[in-house]
Amino acid sequence: MSATENIRDVIKNLSPLLEESSEVFRELAVFFGEGAKIPVDRKDLSRFLGRKRLYRVIRLHGESYKDCVYQLIDDHPEALEALGMLRYYSAPTGQIRWEEIEAAEIAMGKELTTNAYGWAPDAWTAFDASADNVGSERADNVGSERAGYKLTAILAFDYGD
Repeated sequence: MSATENIRDVIKNLSPLLEESSEVFRELAVFFGEGAKIPVDRKDLSRFLGRKRLYRVIRLHGESYKDCVYQLIDDHPEALEALGMLRYYSAPTGQIRWEEIEAAEIAMGKELTTNAYGWAPDAWTAFDASADNVGSERADNVGSERAGYKLTAILAFDYGD
């Protein structure tokens, strides 16, 4: 059994009502699947898929990773209300420039207040342009007009009572 199949089973077990064909399921399989340049902790998956939660995927394209972060903060204020956020950066071509991702993460930390920046889990990773991840829009866009820097954020919100 491959790591991707295994993670799909784990997602199904933790959240049996989450449709396998859904965008959220596919992006969770990408985030926790193979090819991530920074290993992710699978414990974050169980924390992310908590009880009474709604989920949303936001895909951002920009001229830099930092540009994507500013779009997330400026254009999606609902992200500040999230209980958890998993995100991954995608390189436009070739090698990942780690210093650019670090600058983007620093910008995110500076732009968000301490109260708003309380996501649990709050994790990120990166994929290079050659990564082949099932269910991800990333591989489909390589070579297209929108194949610049990318940030995919998976958000978890409180469902309430």
